[in-house]
Amino acid sequence: MSKLHILSGVLEGKIYDLVEDRVTIGRAMDNMIRLEDGTVSHHHAMLLVDGTDYKVRDLNSTNGSRVNGMRIIETRLNHGDQLRLGSVEMRYEGDTKKASQPLPPSQSGVDLTNLGQHSGQPPTFSSVSPFGRKKKNGPGIWLWIVLGLGIAAVVAVVVVWYLLTKLKMG
Repeated sequence: MSKLHILSGVLEGKIYDLVEDRVTIGRAMDNMIRLEDGTVSHHHAMLLVDGTDYKVRDLNSTNGSRVNGMRIIETRLNHGDQLRLGSVEMRYEGDTKKASQPLPPSQSGVDLTNLGQHSGQPPTFSSVSPFGRKKKNGPGIWLWIVLGLGIAAVVAVVVVWYLLTKLKMG
């Protein structure tokens, strides 16, 4: 059976067994899980059965719903996900726990305990971002070159104009 553990607020420590296909959460009296907190909307969110787990849907709440720190409108919940409605934190525990096992010990005879320590960047290390290198703050050298050439062009035009007007008068 899936559960919802309240981690903060007035109901901290309370555990709700999720037995219905649809569970409403909010501050209003008609919610299945009632959270008496000013940051929680009257009808804040709804949990809906989605296969063997639940999904959470924000009900256009004022302060939003977050899963693992990311603001959501609707998303599937996985075992251990952190859910925040307003400022109330809770943890979802689903029926299906992800199977995880430690890696088997190394058969190569290589000591892996210090792997990755005291190592610098590899010589071929480069950014793989499609957006390129982050721009530095402030004007670059090319801006100063273009600005200098622009000023030089303006000065040259003024000098030529001055000389031509002197020749016509003289």
